[in-house]
Amino acid sequence: MCTACHTAHEIEPPLNGHFKKVSDQRCGKCHQDRLTRYHETYHGKAMELGQAASKVEVAACYDCHGHHDVLPPSDPASKLSPTNIVQTCQTCHPKANAGFAGYLPHADPLDRENYPQLYAVFMGMTGLLVGVFAFFGGHTALWLFRSVYLYLHDSKTFRETKIETQQGGEWFTRFTPFERFLHLLVVTSFLLLVITGMPLKFYYTDWAKTLFSFIGGAPHRAVAASVRRGGDLPVLRPARAAVGAAGLATARVLRDPQTGRFQLRRLTGALFGPDSMIPTLQDWRDFLAHQRWFFGKGAKPAFDRWTYWEKFDYLAVFWGVFAIGLSGLVMWFPTVFTTFLPGWIINVALIVHSDEALLAAGFIFTIHFFNTHFRLEKFPMDTVIFSGRISKTEMLHERKRWYDRLVAEGRLDEYRVRDEWERSKGIARTLGYLFFGTGLVLLGLIVYAMATRLVH
Repeated sequence: MCTACHTAHEIEPPLNGHFKKVSDQRCGKCHQDRLTRYHETYHGKAMELGQAASKVEVAACYDCHGHHDVLPPSDPASKLSPTNIVQTCQTCHPKANAGFAGYLPHADPLDRENYPQLYAVFMGMTGLLVGVFAFFGGHTALWLFRSVYLYLHDSKTFRETKIETQQGGEWFTRFTPFERFLHLLVVTSFLLLVITGMPLKFYYTDWAKTLFSFIGGAPHRAVAASVRRGGDLPVLRPARAAVGAAGLATARVLRDPQTGRFQLRRLTGALFGPDSMIPTLQDWRDFLAHQRWFFGKGAKPAFDRWTYWEKFDYLAVFWGVFAIGLSGLVMWFPTVFTTFLPGWIINVALIVHSDEALLAAGFIFTIHFFNTHFRLEKFPMDTVIFSGRISKTEMLHERKRWYDRLVAEGRLDEYRVRDEWERSKGIARTLGYLFFGTGLVLLGLIVYAMATRLVH
Protein backbone atom coordinates (compact mmCIF):
# COMPACT_ATOMS: atom_id res chain seq x y z
CA MET A 1 0.00 0.00 0.00
CA CYS A 2 1.20 3.53 -0.76
CA THR A 3 0.53 4.63 2.81
CA ALA A 4 3.32 2.35 4.00
CA CYS A 5 5.81 4.77 2.45
CA HIS A 6 3.84 8.03 2.07
CA THR A 7 1.56 10.16 4.16
CA ALA A 8 -0.36 13.07 2.71
CA HIS A 9 1.31 15.79 4.76
CA GLU A 10 4.89 14.50 4.31
CA ILE A 11 5.04 14.17 0.52
CA GLU A 12 7.53 16.78 -0.70
CA PRO A 13 9.64 17.31 -3.82
CA PRO A 14 12.20 14.47 -4.19
CA LEU A 15 15.17 16.83 -4.06
CA ASN A 16 14.13 18.33 -0.73
CA GLY A 17 16.55 17.36 2.05
CA HIS A 18 13.75 16.75 4.55
CA PHE A 19 12.15 14.32 2.11
CA LYS A 20 15.40 12.35 1.92
CA LYS A 21 15.56 11.84 5.66
CA VAL A 22 11.88 10.96 5.88
CA SER A 23 12.25 8.50 3.00
CA ASP A 24 15.01 6.69 4.88
CA GLN A 25 12.79 6.45 7.93
CA ARG A 26 9.97 5.08 5.81
CA CYS A 27 12.24 2.42 4.33
CA GLY A 28 13.47 1.59 7.81
CA LYS A 29 9.98 0.62 8.94
CA CYS A 30 10.33 -2.63 7.02
CA HIS A 31 14.14 -2.77 6.81
CA GLN A 32 15.28 -1.64 10.23
CA ASP A 33 18.45 -3.76 10.19
CA ARG A 34 19.50 -2.26 6.85
CA LEU A 35 18.76 1.28 8.05
CA THR A 36 20.82 0.70 11.19
CA ARG A 37 23.86 -0.30 9.16
CA TYR A 38 23.28 2.60 6.76
CA HIS A 39 23.53 4.98 9.73
CA GLU A 40 27.06 3.68 10.33
CA THR A 41 28.17 4.84 6.86
CA TYR A 42 29.27 8.38 6.08
CA HIS A 43 26.05 9.02 4.16
CA GLY A 44 23.89 7.97 7.09
CA LYS A 45 25.93 9.90 9.63
CA ALA A 46 25.89 13.05 7.51
CA MET A 47 22.14 12.75 7.15
CA GLU A 48 21.67 12.45 10.91
CA LEU A 49 24.05 15.34 11.55
CA GLY A 50 21.92 17.71 9.49
CA GLN A 51 23.05 17.09 5.94
CA ALA A 52 19.41 16.72 4.96
CA ALA A 53 18.99 20.47 5.45
CA SER A 54 21.91 21.24 3.15
CA LYS A 55 22.00 21.73 -0.58
CA VAL A 56 24.98 19.38 -0.68
CA GLU A 57 23.51 15.96 -1.46
CA VAL A 58 24.26 12.66 0.24
CA ALA A 59 22.87 9.33 -0.84
CA ALA A 60 19.56 8.25 0.66
CA CYS A 61 17.95 4.83 0.19
CA TYR A 62 16.26 5.66 -3.12
CA ASP A 63 19.47 7.01 -4.67
CA CYS A 64 20.81 3.47 -4.87
CA HIS A 65 17.69 1.32 -4.77
CA GLY A 66 15.36 3.47 -6.85
CA HIS A 67 11.98 5.07 -6.20
CA HIS A 68 9.09 3.00 -7.52
CA ASP A 69 11.36 0.67 -9.48
CA VAL A 70 12.97 -1.12 -6.54
CA LEU A 71 14.02 -4.59 -7.63
CA PRO A 72 16.27 -7.27 -6.10
CA PRO A 73 19.91 -7.14 -7.30
CA SER A 74 19.38 -10.49 -9.02
CA ASP A 75 16.96 -8.82 -11.45
CA PRO A 76 18.87 -7.52 -14.53
CA ALA A 77 16.70 -4.38 -14.47
CA SER A 78 17.69 -3.52 -10.89
CA LYS A 79 19.86 -0.46 -10.31
CA LEU A 80 22.07 -2.72 -8.19
CA SER A 81 22.37 -5.61 -10.61
CA PRO A 82 25.90 -6.56 -11.74
CA THR A 83 25.16 -4.86 -15.06
CA ASN A 84 23.93 -1.56 -13.64
CA ILE A 85 25.58 -1.13 -10.23
CA VAL A 86 28.70 0.67 -11.48
CA GLN A 87 26.57 3.14 -13.42
CA THR A 88 24.43 3.69 -10.31
CA CYS A 89 27.55 4.46 -8.23
CA GLN A 90 28.82 6.80 -10.93
CA THR A 91 25.76 8.98 -10.44
CA CYS A 92 27.47 10.42 -7.36
CA HIS A 93 31.01 9.09 -7.85
CA PRO A 94 31.96 9.67 -11.50
CA LYS A 95 35.20 7.68 -11.19
CA ALA A 96 33.55 4.65 -9.59
CA ASN A 97 34.70 1.27 -10.89
CA ALA A 98 33.73 -2.36 -10.39
CA GLY A 99 35.88 -2.59 -7.28
CA PHE A 100 34.27 0.50 -5.77
CA ALA A 101 30.85 -1.00 -6.43
CA GLY A 102 31.87 -3.88 -4.17
CA TYR A 103 31.63 -1.60 -1.12
CA LEU A 104 29.19 -3.06 1.43
CA PRO A 105 26.91 -0.23 2.63
CA HIS A 106 24.82 -2.48 4.89
CA ALA A 107 27.56 -4.79 6.18
CA ASP A 108 27.43 -5.90 9.81
CA PRO A 109 30.96 -6.48 11.18
CA LEU A 110 29.48 -8.68 13.92
CA ASP A 111 28.07 -11.06 11.30
CA ARG A 112 30.89 -13.57 11.08
CA GLU A 113 29.11 -15.84 8.62
CA ASN A 114 28.36 -13.27 5.91
CA TYR A 115 31.23 -10.82 6.46
CA PRO A 116 34.21 -12.85 7.76
CA GLN A 117 36.83 -10.24 6.75
CA LEU A 118 35.04 -7.40 8.51
CA TYR A 119 34.37 -9.58 11.55
CA ALA A 120 38.06 -10.46 11.86
CA VAL A 121 39.15 -6.81 11.58
CA PHE A 122 36.46 -5.62 13.99
CA MET A 123 37.33 -8.23 16.62
CA GLY A 124 41.04 -7.48 16.18
CA MET A 125 40.58 -3.75 16.69
CA THR A 126 38.19 -4.31 19.59
CA GLY A 127 40.69 -6.67 21.20
CA LEU A 128 43.45 -4.09 20.75
CA LEU A 129 41.31 -1.34 22.28
CA VAL A 130 40.15 -3.42 25.24
CA GLY A 131 43.62 -4.88 25.80
CA VAL A 132 45.39 -1.51 25.84
CA PHE A 133 42.89 0.09 28.21
CA ALA A 134 42.78 -2.96 30.48
CA PHE A 135 46.58 -3.13 30.78
CA PHE A 136 47.32 0.56 31.15
CA GLY A 137 44.14 1.18 33.11
CA GLY A 138 45.35 -1.30 35.70
CA HIS A 139 48.82 0.26 35.61
CA THR A 140 47.29 3.70 36.20
CA ALA A 141 45.08 2.49 39.04
CA LEU A 142 48.03 0.90 40.86
CA TRP A 143 50.09 4.05 40.43
CA LEU A 144 47.28 6.24 41.70
CA PHE A 145 46.65 4.06 44.76
CA ARG A 146 50.35 4.03 45.60
CA SER A 147 50.60 7.83 45.29
CA VAL A 148 47.51 8.34 47.46
CA TYR A 149 48.92 5.94 50.06
CA LEU A 150 52.23 7.84 50.22
CA TYR A 151 50.40 11.15 50.48
CA LEU A 152 48.16 9.97 53.30
CA HIS A 153 51.04 8.20 55.05
CA ASP A 154 53.25 11.33 55.15
CA SER A 155 51.57 14.26 53.41
CA LYS A 156 54.10 16.79 54.74
CA THR A 157 57.08 15.07 53.12
CA PHE A 158 55.09 14.47 49.95
CA ARG A 159 54.17 18.15 49.58
CA GLU A 160 57.68 19.36 50.40
CA THR A 161 59.22 17.02 47.83
CA LYS A 162 56.76 18.21 45.19
CA ILE A 163 57.59 21.86 45.87
CA GLU A 164 61.33 21.19 45.77
CA THR A 165 61.11 19.51 42.35
CA GLN A 166 59.24 22.52 40.95
CA GLN A 167 61.40 25.20 42.54
CA GLY A 168 64.88 23.73 42.30
CA GLY A 169 67.87 26.03 42.02
CA GLU A 170 69.63 24.18 39.20
CA TRP A 171 67.91 23.43 35.90
CA PHE A 172 68.80 21.16 33.01
CA THR A 173 67.49 20.70 29.47
CA ARG A 174 65.02 17.85 29.14
CA PHE A 175 63.45 18.75 25.78
CA THR A 176 65.12 20.77 23.05
CA PRO A 177 63.24 23.56 21.23
CA PHE A 178 62.83 21.23 18.23
CA GLU A 179 61.27 18.50 20.40
CA ARG A 180 58.91 21.01 21.97
CA PHE A 181 57.94 22.25 18.53
CA LEU A 182 57.17 18.67 17.45
CA HIS A 183 54.96 18.25 20.49
CA LEU A 184 53.10 21.46 19.64
CA LEU A 185 52.46 20.15 16.12
CA VAL A 186 51.19 16.84 17.46
CA VAL A 187 48.89 18.49 20.01
CA THR A 188 47.28 20.98 17.65
CA SER A 189 46.77 18.54 14.77
CA PHE A 190 45.53 15.80 17.11
CA LEU A 191 42.96 18.04 18.78
CA LEU A 192 41.81 19.30 15.37
CA LEU A 193 41.22 15.74 14.17
CA VAL A 194 39.39 14.72 17.34
CA ILE A 195 37.15 17.79 17.25
CA THR A 196 36.18 17.19 13.61
CA GLY A 197 36.14 13.39 13.73
CA MET A 198 34.33 12.46 16.93
CA PRO A 199 31.03 14.09 15.83
CA LEU A 200 30.99 11.63 12.93
CA LYS A 201 31.58 8.66 15.23
CA PHE A 202 28.98 9.78 17.76
CA TYR A 203 26.53 11.27 15.24
CA TYR A 204 23.51 10.27 17.35
CA THR A 205 24.25 12.76 20.17
CA ASP A 206 23.05 16.34 20.40
CA TRP A 207 26.56 17.63 21.05
CA ALA A 208 27.79 15.99 17.85
CA LYS A 209 25.07 17.71 15.81
CA THR A 210 25.85 21.07 17.45
CA LEU A 211 29.62 20.76 16.99
CA PHE A 212 29.33 19.48 13.42
CA SER A 213 27.03 22.36 12.55
CA PHE A 214 29.47 24.82 14.10
CA ILE A 215 32.51 23.60 12.17
CA GLY A 216 30.66 23.01 8.91
CA GLY A 217 27.75 25.35 8.65
CA ALA A 218 25.20 24.36 6.04
CA PRO A 219 27.34 22.31 3.61
CA HIS A 220 28.62 20.03 6.38
CA ARG A 221 30.33 17.50 4.18
CA ALA A 222 32.31 19.98 2.10
CA VAL A 223 33.56 22.09 5.00
CA ALA A 224 34.07 19.39 7.62
CA ALA A 225 35.80 17.12 5.12
CA SER A 226 38.21 19.87 4.11
CA VAL A 227 38.91 20.64 7.77
CA ARG A 228 39.64 17.00 8.53
CA ARG A 229 41.83 16.58 5.49
CA GLY A 230 43.65 19.75 6.46
CA GLY A 231 44.31 18.11 9.85
CA ASP A 232 45.29 14.75 8.35
CA LEU A 233 48.21 16.37 6.55
CA PRO A 234 49.83 18.24 9.48
CA VAL A 235 49.44 15.20 11.73
CA LEU A 236 51.92 13.47 9.43
CA ARG A 237 54.46 16.29 9.72
CA PRO A 238 55.62 15.52 13.28
CA ALA A 239 56.24 11.90 12.28
CA ARG A 240 58.17 12.94 9.18
CA ALA A 241 60.13 15.52 11.16
CA ALA A 242 60.91 13.00 13.91
CA VAL A 243 62.08 10.43 11.37
CA GLY A 244 64.20 13.07 9.66
CA ALA A 245 65.71 14.18 12.96
CA ALA A 246 66.41 10.57 13.91
CA GLY A 247 68.15 10.08 10.57
CA LEU A 248 70.38 13.12 11.11
CA ALA A 249 71.15 12.06 14.67
CA THR A 250 72.02 8.56 13.49
CA ALA A 251 74.35 9.98 10.85
CA ARG A 252 76.15 12.02 13.49
CA VAL A 253 76.46 9.01 15.79
CA LEU A 254 77.86 6.81 13.04
CA ARG A 255 80.65 9.30 12.35
CA ASP A 256 83.67 8.75 14.58
CA PRO A 257 84.48 12.12 16.24
CA GLN A 258 88.20 11.39 16.05
CA THR A 259 88.58 10.19 12.46
CA GLY A 260 85.40 11.57 10.89
CA ARG A 261 84.70 8.18 9.30
CA PHE A 262 81.40 6.31 9.42
CA GLN A 263 81.43 3.15 11.57
CA LEU A 264 78.41 0.82 11.52
CA ARG A 265 79.38 -0.73 14.84
CA ARG A 266 78.47 2.57 16.49
CA LEU A 267 74.88 2.03 15.34
CA THR A 268 74.18 -0.56 18.05
CA GLY A 269 74.90 1.95 20.78
CA ALA A 270 72.73 4.56 19.12
CA LEU A 271 69.75 2.23 18.71
CA PHE A 272 69.86 0.49 22.06
CA GLY A 273 71.68 2.99 24.24
CA PRO A 274 70.06 4.91 27.11
CA ASP A 275 69.28 7.92 24.90
CA SER A 276 67.32 5.84 22.37
CA MET A 277 63.50 5.57 22.30
CA ILE A 278 63.70 1.90 21.32
CA PRO A 279 62.63 -0.38 24.22
CA THR A 280 65.40 -2.50 25.74
CA LEU A 281 65.76 -5.15 28.41
CA GLN A 282 66.38 -2.38 30.92
CA ASP A 283 62.87 -1.06 30.31
CA TRP A 284 61.46 -4.48 31.21
CA ARG A 285 63.49 -4.43 34.42
CA ASP A 286 62.21 -0.92 35.18
CA PHE A 287 58.64 -2.04 34.57
CA LEU A 288 58.97 -4.95 36.99
CA ALA A 289 60.65 -2.74 39.59
CA HIS A 290 57.87 -0.20 39.22
CA GLN A 291 55.23 -2.88 39.85
CA ARG A 292 57.04 -3.96 43.00
CA TRP A 293 57.05 -0.34 44.15
CA PHE A 294 53.30 -0.09 43.51
CA PHE A 295 52.76 -2.87 46.05
CA GLY A 296 55.36 -1.56 48.50
CA LYS A 297 57.69 -4.49 47.80
CA GLY A 298 60.67 -2.51 46.58
CA ALA A 299 62.22 0.91 46.06
CA LYS A 300 61.00 3.19 43.29
CA PRO A 301 63.21 2.63 40.22
CA ALA A 302 65.70 5.36 39.31
CA PHE A 303 64.87 5.91 35.64
CA ASP A 304 67.20 7.13 32.93
CA ARG A 305 66.42 9.79 30.33
CA TRP A 306 63.31 7.96 29.06
CA THR A 307 60.92 5.74 31.00
CA TYR A 308 59.22 2.64 29.63
CA TRP A 309 55.81 4.36 29.44
CA GLU A 310 57.29 7.32 27.59
CA LYS A 311 58.78 4.99 24.99
CA PHE A 312 55.40 3.32 24.55
CA ASP A 313 53.72 6.71 24.06
CA TYR A 314 56.35 7.71 21.52
CA LEU A 315 56.18 4.53 19.44
CA ALA A 316 52.37 4.42 19.64
CA VAL A 317 52.27 7.68 17.67
CA PHE A 318 53.93 5.98 14.71
CA TRP A 319 51.48 3.07 14.83
CA GLY A 320 48.58 5.53 15.05
CA VAL A 321 49.84 7.60 12.12
CA PHE A 322 50.18 4.44 10.04
CA ALA A 323 46.78 2.97 10.95
CA ILE A 324 44.77 6.20 10.85
CA GLY A 325 46.73 7.67 7.95
CA LEU A 326 46.47 4.66 5.64
CA SER A 327 42.81 4.00 6.42
CA GLY A 328 42.08 7.70 5.98
CA LEU A 329 43.68 7.68 2.55
CA VAL A 330 41.51 4.72 1.53
CA MET A 331 38.37 6.61 2.57
CA TRP A 332 39.63 9.81 0.97
CA PHE A 333 40.46 8.20 -2.38
CA PRO A 334 38.22 5.11 -2.51
CA THR A 335 38.05 4.94 -6.30
CA VAL A 336 41.85 4.89 -6.51
CA PHE A 337 42.36 2.08 -4.00
CA THR A 338 39.49 -0.02 -5.37
CA THR A 339 41.17 -0.19 -8.78
CA PHE A 340 43.43 -2.88 -7.28
CA LEU A 341 41.65 -3.81 -4.03
CA PRO A 342 38.14 -5.20 -3.39
CA GLY A 343 35.38 -2.79 -2.40
CA TRP A 344 35.09 -4.14 1.13
CA ILE A 345 38.51 -2.60 1.83
CA ILE A 346 36.58 0.65 2.34
CA ASN A 347 34.56 -1.03 5.09
CA VAL A 348 37.81 -2.28 6.66
CA ALA A 349 39.29 1.22 6.48
CA LEU A 350 36.27 2.67 8.26
CA ILE A 351 36.53 0.14 11.11
CA VAL A 352 40.28 0.67 11.56
CA HIS A 353 40.03 4.45 11.29
CA SER A 354 37.15 4.72 13.74
CA ASP A 355 38.45 2.34 16.40
CA GLU A 356 42.06 3.53 16.22
CA ALA A 357 40.87 7.14 16.56
CA LEU A 358 38.84 6.22 19.64
CA LEU A 359 41.83 4.35 21.08
CA ALA A 360 44.16 7.29 20.48
CA ALA A 361 41.78 9.89 21.89
CA GLY A 362 40.84 7.79 24.90
CA PHE A 363 44.45 6.89 25.67
CA ILE A 364 45.76 10.46 25.38
CA PHE A 365 42.95 11.99 27.45
CA THR A 366 43.20 9.39 30.23
CA ILE A 367 46.41 7.35 30.47
CA HIS A 368 48.78 9.93 28.98
CA PHE A 369 47.17 12.76 30.92
CA PHE A 370 47.59 10.81 34.15
CA ASN A 371 51.23 9.95 33.47
CA THR A 372 52.09 13.59 32.79
CA HIS A 373 49.53 15.67 34.70
CA PHE A 374 47.15 13.75 36.95
CA ARG A 375 49.79 12.18 39.19
CA LEU A 376 49.71 13.83 42.61
CA GLU A 377 53.35 14.84 42.29
CA LYS A 378 52.61 16.56 38.95
CA PHE A 379 49.05 17.85 39.43
CA PRO A 380 47.61 20.12 38.09
CA MET A 381 50.03 20.15 35.14
CA ASP A 382 53.62 19.30 34.32
CA THR A 383 55.01 22.19 32.26
CA VAL A 384 58.25 20.48 31.22
CA ILE A 385 57.13 19.97 27.61
CA PHE A 386 56.64 23.74 27.33
CA SER A 387 59.64 24.91 29.33
CA GLY A 388 61.92 22.10 28.16
CA ARG A 389 63.72 22.12 31.50
CA ILE A 390 63.85 19.94 34.59
CA SER A 391 65.20 20.77 38.05
CA LYS A 392 68.12 18.94 39.58
CA THR A 393 65.86 17.87 42.45
CA GLU A 394 63.41 16.25 40.05
CA MET A 395 66.20 14.55 38.13
CA LEU A 396 67.51 13.01 41.35
CA HIS A 397 63.99 12.06 42.41
CA GLU A 398 62.74 10.52 39.15
CA ARG A 399 65.67 10.15 36.74
CA LYS A 400 68.68 9.54 38.92
CA ARG A 401 70.29 7.12 36.46
CA TRP A 402 70.27 9.85 33.83
CA TYR A 403 71.85 12.37 36.22
CA ASP A 404 74.50 9.90 37.38
CA ARG A 405 75.30 8.94 33.79
CA LEU A 406 75.78 12.57 32.71
CA VAL A 407 78.04 13.18 35.71
CA ALA A 408 80.10 10.04 34.96
CA GLU A 409 80.44 11.05 31.29
CA GLY A 410 81.32 14.64 32.20
CA ARG A 411 78.39 15.96 30.15
CA LEU A 412 76.21 17.49 32.86
CA ASP A 413 77.17 21.06 31.98
CA GLU A 414 76.05 20.46 28.38
CA TYR A 415 72.47 20.20 29.69
CA ARG A 416 72.64 23.03 32.22
CA VAL A 417 70.34 25.95 31.44
CA ARG A 418 69.78 29.41 32.89
CA ASP A 419 66.55 30.22 34.65
CA GLU A 420 64.71 32.12 31.90
CA TRP A 421 61.37 30.42 32.47
CA GLU A 422 59.75 33.41 34.19
CA ARG A 423 59.57 35.41 30.94
CA SER A 424 57.42 32.88 29.07
CA LYS A 425 55.79 30.66 31.65
CA GLY A 426 52.53 32.65 31.58
CA ILE A 427 52.01 32.05 27.86
CA ALA A 428 53.17 28.44 28.05
CA ARG A 429 50.90 27.60 30.96
CA THR A 430 47.95 29.28 29.26
CA LEU A 431 48.48 27.12 26.16
CA GLY A 432 48.96 24.07 28.34
CA TYR A 433 45.73 24.58 30.24
CA LEU A 434 43.91 25.32 26.97
CA PHE A 435 45.08 22.05 25.40
CA PHE A 436 44.57 20.16 28.64
CA GLY A 437 41.08 21.56 29.19
CA THR A 438 40.03 20.88 25.60
CA GLY A 439 41.11 17.27 25.97
CA LEU A 440 39.13 16.84 29.19
CA VAL A 441 36.00 18.33 27.62
CA LEU A 442 36.33 16.00 24.63
CA LEU A 443 36.85 13.05 26.98
CA GLY A 444 33.65 13.95 28.83
CA LEU A 445 31.70 14.15 25.57
CA ILE A 446 33.08 10.80 24.38
CA VAL A 447 32.21 9.06 27.66
CA TYR A 448 28.72 10.58 27.56
CA ALA A 449 28.19 9.44 23.98
CA MET A 450 29.31 5.88 24.71
CA ALA A 451 27.16 5.71 27.85
CA THR A 452 24.17 6.99 25.88
CA ARG A 453 24.56 4.24 23.31
CA LEU A 454 24.89 1.54 25.96
CA VAL A 455 21.68 2.73 27.63
CA HIS A 456 19.77 2.61 24.37
